[in-house]
Amino acid sequence: MPEGLLPLTDPGAVFAVLFLLVLLGPLLADRFRLPGIIGLIVGGMVVGPNVTGIIDQNTFIETIGYIGLLYLMFQGGLDLDMNGFIRRRRDSVVFGAATFVLPMVIVTAVSLALGLGGAASIIIASAFTSHTLLSYPTIERFDLTKSRAVTATLGATLLVTVGALLVLAIAAAGARGDSSIGFWLLFVAGLLGYLFLMLVTLPKVTRWFFTGLGQDRQIRLTYLLSGMGVAAVLAGLIGIEPIVGAFLAGLAFNQLVPSGTVIDDRVRVLGQSVFIPAFLISTGMLLDPVALVTDPRPLALGGAFVAAEVSAKWLAAEGSGRLMGLPGPERQVMFSLTVGQAAGALAAVIVADDLGLVGPEVVNAVVLVILLTALLAGVTADRSAPKVEIPDRTEVPLGTRVVVPVSNPRSVARLVRVGAQVAAADSGAVIAVNVLPFDARPDQMKAHRLLAAKAEETALKAGSEVSTSVRIDSTTVDGVLHTVVEQSGTCLVMGWKGYANRRESLFGATIDQIVSRSPVPVMVCRPGDDDVTRRVVVVITEEDLEPTGFRGTELAFEVGHRLARQAEVNLVIVSEAGAEQVFPQLASWGVAPDVQVITVEGVIGRLNRLLAPGDVVLTGVPPVKSRLGKGARRLARAAGGRTGIVAVPR
Repeated sequence: MPEGLLPLTDPGAVFAVLFLLVLLGPLLADRFRLPGIIGLIVGGMVVGPNVTGIIDQNTFIETIGYIGLLYLMFQGGLDLDMNGFIRRRRDSVVFGAATFVLPMVIVTAVSLALGLGGAASIIIASAFTSHTLLSYPTIERFDLTKSRAVTATLGATLLVTVGALLVLAIAAAGARGDSSIGFWLLFVAGLLGYLFLMLVTLPKVTRWFFTGLGQDRQIRLTYLLSGMGVAAVLAGLIGIEPIVGAFLAGLAFNQLVPSGTVIDDRVRVLGQSVFIPAFLISTGMLLDPVALVTDPRPLALGGAFVAAEVSAKWLAAEGSGRLMGLPGPERQVMFSLTVGQAAGALAAVIVADDLGLVGPEVVNAVVLVILLTALLAGVTADRSAPKVEIPDRTEVPLGTRVVVPVSNPRSVARLVRVGAQVAAADSGAVIAVNVLPFDARPDQMKAHRLLAAKAEETALKAGSEVSTSVRIDSTTVDGVLHTVVEQSGTCLVMGWKGYANRRESLFGATIDQIVSRSPVPVMVCRPGDDDVTRRVVVVITEEDLEPTGFRGTELAFEVGHRLARQAEVNLVIVSEAGAEQVFPQLASWGVAPDVQVITVEGVIGRLNRLLAPGDVVLTGVPPVKSRLGKGARRLARAAGGRTGIVAVPR
């Protein structure tokens, strides 16, 4: 090769080599039955400055690789099942404590035995208590992001990352002699202020932005990625590891980027096609195989560190997994997610190097740990993930995937807005579907595509994600029900005219068939004339508090609670029974006791006089024919020009 030709300096050539590695690395690794991440890391090592020197560790490579590291942690926070985490937060605490304490103790002991100083040993141990979610793309591919093992691991990731940060800060401050009370007060105040900013303020600002300026998906994508970067920069400014900031940014956006939506797909494609591969390649470029072979000291240190780190992470995953009652494959998934180390560990050891606590041989040893743990994480995930059962979706919240059939141009905006309010409370998505027969004309197709576009615009204005489709099916009923099943719908919002013709039975022929066959709860909605929701009113008759009416009434409260929370308005109960009869039943359904109860005798007959502009009225009915039509029509007449919703459980 002519002198001066390498390393490549032309941006186009560097770009071409980088993406050839992204393309060929996983393919070659697959031929040898190795995880794709190994192909990327080894590819980076081969073209890097320590082997062929084709590409130097220049600013472009470092930048895009660093973004990939941030993205890995960002995606973990974005995918954390918040409902599962809240329900099983004990799992995260137990596993987080185990996967922090065991590496801290074992790696510190091994480092001391190898002759390293106390401060250096603690910093090295802190580097290995945290982890990078290297095998997370494999977990995503097998649809396991909502499994109990993965939820516990993602929750533990936040705990151990913050714990490692505190240990590193304490050890480094002690080594520098900076351990004054003022320093620690400033550090703790900065940490608490940052957590408040990320977990309280940022979600509110993001929701406001999405309902205003951020109604275009391209703008939303740019906002999310810039938010990740700004969060990382702010974290670094107050002395927090930037990857913690990226993870917290993912948590802040978690409730606003529903899984399986268009914006979620765009974020994943960008990260998995560009950022994560670039990060793995840049990690491989750090490896110097010649130095590892010629100098036995880094090899011996690296082997000892690998043995200590892997054994500690395995013990933590096995012990915690057994305590949680998880089967073997899920415990292996926990191990695969936590065993991988990357640039975060290297950054901690470089701090020790800058303080003069360790030498270059320790830094090279940590680079070896990064390579071997990445290999182990990839192999373990590839072998264990296919054996894990996909989590049962029966506990998915009501508003996760709200299917809204649209056909009437005059009511589509109001109907979709109701669906968006139900979905937004659960960080869900609206699925707007328009069903046409097989013999639909081109002009009909065009008109209904415009209707779908209007539905999409309405949902985006409400701050919700939405997907739309014009479906060709044999009947409207089949088209709606097939959409519910294919899109994993969790509830259905049907538009209704408010009455049934004489030849029809309950809601009307089409809705009746859908209600009788729907696998999910149905909200039969008669849109009113109000454009803004000012109050949510749940109507309870004496029959609704009988055992046969419990299911419908409970569903009405569940929907009403979501609508009120999303619109930030009051939830009011209008009932024939007194508060002393209503509150015990509400408590059993988890409804807050501070809900206002208005007692009215003959509530349906007097309801119209109690309503005001902006009211949304709900009632629940049991899924039996003797009550469906009667309850629905009475509510529609009493509500007048207000929006009326009849909740029908499965």
